[in-house]
Amino acid sequence: MLLSQWIFKKYGWGAAAKITPTVLLLTGVGFFSLLLFGAPLAPTLAQFGMSPLLAAVYVGAMQNIFSKSAKYSLFDPCKEMAYIPLDEDTKVKGKAAIDVVCNPLGKSGGALIQQFMILTFGSLASSTPYLGGVLLVIVLAWLAAAESLDGQFTALRREEELEKEMERASLKIPIVSQNENGNGPLSSDSTSASSESSSPRSL
Repeated sequence: MLLSQWIFKKYGWGAAAKITPTVLLLTGVGFFSLLLFGAPLAPTLAQFGMSPLLAAVYVGAMQNIFSKSAKYSLFDPCKEMAYIPLDEDTKVKGKAAIDVVCNPLGKSGGALIQQFMILTFGSLASSTPYLGGVLLVIVLAWLAAAESLDGQFTALRREEELEKEMERASLKIPIVSQNENGNGPLSSDSTSASSESSSPRSL
């Protein structure tokens, strides 16, 4: 969370939004690679006192730690920041749709895919390659969505900043009042002089 402030300031919203799926992609590739293709790495891992299965367990633990850290410190703030440039009506409807429909659908959908594959292939071990493929497709789609949303978010923020600059510039422009002959602004001296000339002289 301490690093997230520096990431937002230095690299912007887009880079921060891509860190969470990137962490899942790297750790997921490592985890499934050790499970599926760990046999050639067994002699090398044995020098460190680990088997491919134990190394996969460590990588899986790292995935849980770093993915949760990235989600709560980067992904969730990015999600809330994405609502900022929207108008009030779109903001309310979008937040309601994501919190009420999309979040529960994502969690239940992941469990449904896993149960379907276990029932189809007979066991979790048999369905591991297909789960790895599903994870790869979802994470790549996530990265593509973050890239697309980054362009839209940046464009909206630029429009918002441009509108604010135009408002500031319009406030700095002085209001010019013209006299009856249209010869320019009336100064305070000329106004006071005209008022004195029009007032009756004291006896």
